[in-house]
Amino acid sequence: MAGFFLMGTSLFILAQFQCFSSGESSFGLSYHGGKLMTEPVSVNILWFGTGWQESDREAIRKSVTSLTSSQYLVKDSEVPTLGNWWEIIRQYGDSNNVPVTDRVDLGAECFYTGPELNMTLDQVVYIGRSVFNKSSIKGFDGNLNCYRLFEVNDNSIYHIVFSYTVMFLDSKEQRQLMDMCSGSFQLEVFAGLKVNILWARAPQNAADQCSMLFHGNSYLGPPNGDEKVDSLVGYMLANIAEEVTNQDGSGWVSNDGSGMTVSNSCASPFWRDNGDPPLFRDTEKNMSFNVVGLNGYRYIMPYVWDQKTRNCALKLSETCETNAMVILKEPKGYLRGGIIVNHSNGLQPYPPNQKCRWAIHYPTAKFIRFTINYLSVAADSDDHLLICKAKSKSAECSTLKSNNGRYEKNFKLMSSKAYIEFRTGDQVSFESRGWELSYTAVSCTMLGLCYGKENLYKHDGNIGYVASTSFPYVEGLKCLWVLHGKPGTPVFITFTHINISKGLDFLAIYNGTMQQIANFSGLFTGSDLPQLNLSGEVIIAFTTQTDQGEGWSANFYITHPVNHDKKVFVVILIVVLALIAASVSLLAVALAVVRKKLERKNATDSDEGLILMSIEAIQVENRIGEGPSAVVYRAVSTDGGLVAIKSLKVIAAETELQQEIMAKSSSHPNIISFLGHSQDGLGRHYFVFEYMGRGDLSLNLRQRGETLDWDKRIAIALQICSAIQMLHMYLKPPVYHGNITSENIFLDEFYNAKLGGFGAANYCSSSNRANPEQLSEMAEDIWSFGLLLVELLRGEPLVDRETYKNSRRLEEINELLGSQECIDRRLTIPHETCKMGFVKLGEIAKWCIDSSWRVEGGKNNPKIGDVLSGLKQVKLLFSTASG
Repeated sequence: MAGFFLMGTSLFILAQFQCFSSGESSFGLSYHGGKLMTEPVSVNILWFGTGWQESDREAIRKSVTSLTSSQYLVKDSEVPTLGNWWEIIRQYGDSNNVPVTDRVDLGAECFYTGPELNMTLDQVVYIGRSVFNKSSIKGFDGNLNCYRLFEVNDNSIYHIVFSYTVMFLDSKEQRQLMDMCSGSFQLEVFAGLKVNILWARAPQNAADQCSMLFHGNSYLGPPNGDEKVDSLVGYMLANIAEEVTNQDGSGWVSNDGSGMTVSNSCASPFWRDNGDPPLFRDTEKNMSFNVVGLNGYRYIMPYVWDQKTRNCALKLSETCETNAMVILKEPKGYLRGGIIVNHSNGLQPYPPNQKCRWAIHYPTAKFIRFTINYLSVAADSDDHLLICKAKSKSAECSTLKSNNGRYEKNFKLMSSKAYIEFRTGDQVSFESRGWELSYTAVSCTMLGLCYGKENLYKHDGNIGYVASTSFPYVEGLKCLWVLHGKPGTPVFITFTHINISKGLDFLAIYNGTMQQIANFSGLFTGSDLPQLNLSGEVIIAFTTQTDQGEGWSANFYITHPVNHDKKVFVVILIVVLALIAASVSLLAVALAVVRKKLERKNATDSDEGLILMSIEAIQVENRIGEGPSAVVYRAVSTDGGLVAIKSLKVIAAETELQQEIMAKSSSHPNIISFLGHSQDGLGRHYFVFEYMGRGDLSLNLRQRGETLDWDKRIAIALQICSAIQMLHMYLKPPVYHGNITSENIFLDEFYNAKLGGFGAANYCSSSNRANPEQLSEMAEDIWSFGLLLVELLRGEPLVDRETYKNSRRLEEINELLGSQECIDRRLTIPHETCKMGFVKLGEIAKWCIDSSWRVEGGKNNPKIGDVLSGLKQVKLLFSTASG
């Protein structure tokens, strides 16, 4: 039987060599004259057993090709790459200092799917020998297949990967394959010609010793969806590193006689007794990782021995030039020593024998504020991190070291200058993984900015709290900006940055009568940033109770600003007129009597221009729509533009709440603009809105569906979802619409969608409903929006929406959205890849509709912000397919 030797990657070997402390500085690896692989190599893989998913194989293949560092477009990734990992391996060279190969490719592949039970080493050797011989393969009755045969040459690596389905014979003589997680053996391919065969096996269950046993606060889940596969990748790549640096057992080996090599000198942190493994996290995909590969693949890799730093690493450590001081003139920034993960942990030890220095110079600063994001500098080591007021040795300094995790996380240095020095000794403990701090130079200008009131009379500009440099603000601010627009003329505000402490600091928007229109608190980015279309005088108030945020900024445009000088004149004129009016009080009384008579003749709150316009509009030829409660007419406004007039059928209806909500919400670009209200002498109400040239969405889907292509429909879904987000999240108190249907969505000439039909709208109630089975107010809107998505997919309005509030109908929708037949047949699918977009859109629709029968408050119940994020992913899928 072929000779068999162990690679040293099993748990019982790793347990003896956890990581090296400062007292073990004598450890190192030496070259013993053996064979190294310095030319480009190809890895030939024998896939052994069944149970493989194609995604599993692709993740393993990509891990091999990702070792070639020259293929990475981005060289300085914050997260280590597999190319970075391989660069550590390339520290090792032959006697002429020629490093091991920098290129690793995939070679031939063979697949064994035959009997998998009670396998012995002899059977594995026989199958391994067969992949070099075409006639031998034929004897396996189709259970062994190769794309091409393995070839024998000096630049090839041969590797068997065992599926978790393969079971090995449990006998005393044949326990090697079961006791170990990886290894190698030699086999004689042809007479007198032997090759090394590497192997690694996937864990068969959670109790298997080869399971990575991922744990800790940073671990969310395996990076490729299967811990068995992710464990196997680590063992396999460690085998490849072993083969190129120590192919014949006399390459790079430890000096102490332990037999440690490049790949088995470091235990993965996952086996450490006190280990909370430092991992990067992707909360959206629920996965953790510590390296990345090509094409977005992610992996969890074991550490390898870094000969230069004499420690375990995943990436070559960045070093600083001795005695070179870096001058920092920016008012805000980050400093770090080592590779920091998630601003909360160190990935690997920092290098020894370093002296790094920084100087912060900001002449106008009153003080410099520091926040320690992470600190792991052992208290009993020669390493130290100093922060000083001056460069001299006698300067006042703070020495920062981690003492069982206790250190001051926030402090101020009352100076306009600061000097930071980081020194490391000859040997760095694996427990000393680095540090990260953020600093802000707080100037007197910052502290005094935006107190009080600022009046703005110009057409456009930028407002905010130090938006250009994003300084942190200070607590206790009470600031007002007043945009002076003429009454009834548009004022546009587009926010470009909002980052303020949620629930403690607030940015509120008011109209000229100090009626609150919107209120923002927290972090807003991308498409979540508000855009407000207001009118007349607008007031922005900013108040703070903390100093933790970065502030906010916005661009404004006033179409018709008030003339400042004229306004002063008007104030004087009003005072003079008031004096005249006081002297002729009898005339004032007479005028009051006349006014009362006019009020009895016409309604007290009527606008004569709107009434005249509505009377002219109410003709059959101007009718453009009708619902159960109102008729809508087209009319020409006084400035010659088209408007829509909604005439309520119920005389003397209560409309105050509806007017209030429409006035607040119509600032959103996807909510129909409310222009005015009037009431005639009979008590009939008329609402004036902007005119939407293409009518409602229901009509367009029924009669002109072919003009609404998929891009337009996705855009409509995003626009209406954004409008609902305005109602649910931005208005204070929040508002629910109560009637989101395709009949209440209107399109302009450019197919932009706007939400209307606010007759059922109201403020969300904070009290519990009497009927717990009744939908919550916001859930009602989300349920309605889900049905709207179904209409956009099908291209036709739903006849009876209420019947879809039970599980039987939901099953029908599942069936519809589970096949391509539900998609509007008037439109073609532009690209095969778009099918993923349709699937995603259908899932979002079902998710929204599901809320009609879920228990309120459940973790999976959709919120409008979550729905909007999902729709953005749909748009990205369509855009990617189009690209």
